Amino acid sequence: MSSTDAAPPQREPVAAALGRAVGLAALCGAALGLLESAKVLANADARYIQWAARLATVGAVGYALAAALLALPCALFALALFGRPQFRAAPASTCAAMGAALAIALFALAGWIPAELALPCALAATAVMLSLKELLAWWPFLTRTSNLWALLGVASSTCIALVALRVAQGPLQWLAWALAVGNLVLSWSSLRARRAPHAAMLGGLALIALVAFAAPERRVPEVSSAGQTDVLLVSIDTLRADALGCYGNARARTPTIDALAAEGVLFEDATAQANTTVPSHVTMLSGLYPIEHGAVSNGRGISTRARTLGDLLARTHHTGAFVSGFTLVDESCGLAPRFDWYDDQLLAWRWLPRSVERLHLVGALIRFVERRGFDIRRADRPAEETVDAALEWLGSRGDEPLFTFVHLYDPHAPYAPPPEFARLHDPSYGGPHNWYELDAAARERLVQDPAQVERMRSLYAGEVSYADAQLARLLEGLRAAGRLERTLVILASDHGEGLGSHGYWFDHGTFLFDEELHVPLVLRLPKAAQAGRRVKEQVRLLDVAPTVLDVLGLQPATPLSGASLLPLAQGLPDDRRRPSFALADIAGSLSGFQLRGQRQSLRTARSKLVWTSSHWLDAERIPEREEFYTLDTDPGELTDLRANGAIPFQPFDELQRDLSTWRERTGSAGSDAELRDDVVEQLRKLGYL
Repeated sequence: MSSTDAAPPQREPVAAALGRAVGLAALCGAALGLLESAKVLANADARYIQWAARLATVGAVGYALAAALLALPCALFALALFGRPQFRAAPASTCAAMGAALAIALFALAGWIPAELALPCALAATAVMLSLKELLAWWPFLTRTSNLWALLGVASSTCIALVALRVAQGPLQWLAWALAVGNLVLSWSSLRARRAPHAAMLGGLALIALVAFAAPERRVPEVSSAGQTDVLLVSIDTLRADALGCYGNARARTPTIDALAAEGVLFEDATAQANTTVPSHVTMLSGLYPIEHGAVSNGRGISTRARTLGDLLARTHHTGAFVSGFTLVDESCGLAPRFDWYDDQLLAWRWLPRSVERLHLVGALIRFVERRGFDIRRADRPAEETVDAALEWLGSRGDEPLFTFVHLYDPHAPYAPPPEFARLHDPSYGGPHNWYELDAAARERLVQDPAQVERMRSLYAGEVSYADAQLARLLEGLRAAGRLERTLVILASDHGEGLGSHGYWFDHGTFLFDEELHVPLVLRLPKAAQAGRRVKEQVRLLDVAPTVLDVLGLQPATPLSGASLLPLAQGLPDDRRRPSFALADIAGSLSGFQLRGQRQSLRTARSKLVWTSSHWLDAERIPEREEFYTLDTDPGELTDLRANGAIPFQPFDELQRDLSTWRERTGSAGSDAELRDDVVEQLRKLGYL
């Protein structure tokens, strides 16, 4: 053989092939992860800069790791089939990396293959690349490492540009645009000059900087000054008024709420305007009835025309909301845009924004973990986590005025208090209990066993005690920060819970009896003014938002249906009538089709009229009916004076006329809205469907 003859092809060393395949595949995977992140950013609101940056970071790192793992078997497969000639043809490692990258692209960007087929597709793509190795050798764009670094820089530029376009504001928006443009210029330079990976490195550093320096969002109110009155609205979900010591329950263990009532004003007869979470909370925040704000049931979002306290206080206060249950996450109710900061993070991986679920890789990983019995997408989070998030936000503020809404979900089923709080009410505590997981026969056996019924009630009481303890942490945080004495504190609940009255056990959302509508309401004015006052007149959650505005000396932008409670809290004469209309959906079905009915009620301080629409229950049609109760003589609502068609005495006629007029106004409420499939699934887990 002459010296001019070409050297024979040589096989690529195994270690070098594995290393090169993993490195190239990781570069390609990171670029594809950033491109899918850009797709998510373009189609879905990541809400805040740092959440968007975390989404992109998770996408890049996650897909880089996935591609690297796929590249290992692909490289071994390629070496076993062929090996790498040094001259002309592309090496086996490059073919393996391209095969892994192609499988990732089919999974991430196109969504054509499930995660289970990623490896077979990667091996098949590697075989195709091996058959095209001569073509790859003459197409250096795919095989030159500097080009892949440049591609990674372009992908990071795309993500940063979308962050600037979708979520950044003010100086951070200009910074993000500058980073995106600068990174794109470096990427083009790297592509043409085949330089080191400066562009990709800058993109990564830019994403890290956005994560580090943009949390949480800050906004400068138009008309505010340090030291103004703060507002803290705490809602404890599913909390009955009679579960608290300050409402006369001698067995309750709620020292924080009882002390708050002693320092403030307690409203003995507060009523909700709905018996489910979303409509009741939106009413509390807006001063509007459900028919007026549009969120007439769980899963129905607030109307764009309605204004909440988050909107109304935006000019004077920094606003933050911290919610604990799925029904109040943004896609279920639409409240997030109304606040500067809206924390609805329910993933068990607490540092991840929920928008990462939209990445195919994260979604597949969550499904894999959940099939093995671990809950990653939780329906709710414990009060401790919510209070931690609220305290972190409060601690990041300066001396500017704040409006903080904190929602604690714990008294809601399933009843699973921490053991130390469960044992306050049941020394023989044997673990949590989920009513929703029982079938009809198991539920029937439970409610016929007095010991089991008492156990469930003790678990509920333990949940209330746990929420009370977390409220203590929140108030202590305000006190330590020197804010409590200048804060208007409002404690309320969205609705109660059926604990056996009227044969309705450990649930809510169906009936409009007072066990579901009578809620606690405590108002602690700044500096504990009017401490110890108890108000007997009927009031409503509808009145909370007008009260906050009145205390702050602000006027609503549009008329509200509620009326301020400040005169009553100050002991002043207030002869305004406060009729309380309430709304409830009734689940029904016919031959497998869901046909929902509705209940509406009108409650005064002495009487209640309940109207139920006709509806189907399996194959039985339940006719329309009315119920009438006199609350002063029958507070348990046990005697229906409308039974068998009887015509009760006054004020039945007046209430019937007023409720009939109200029904005519609300007849088409929510009829044109459709629930998303993922929302339906979560509501089913929570027992609402």
